[in-house]
Amino acid sequence: MTDDWNPRDEPDVEEIGPDDPDYDLSEAHGYSWEPERSVWPPPRWVIAAVSLLLVAALVAPTLVFILRS
Repeated sequence: MTDDWNPRDEPDVEEIGPDDPDYDLSEAHGYSWEPERSVWPPPRWVIAAVSLLLVAALVAPTLVFILRS
């Protein structure tokens, strides 16, 4: 047995296409185990903006009531 390696002795590797039964196991199919980014939960800046608007909506009527008295 020799340690010589001849790349021409290696069989040609066929490309796996969508018609192949092993397509879903190949890199050509992609990695579907990685979930796509969803829109929920929203970014932190959206949560902060909504929180500030809510606080302003609760405080504004109180300030108007106090200033009218």
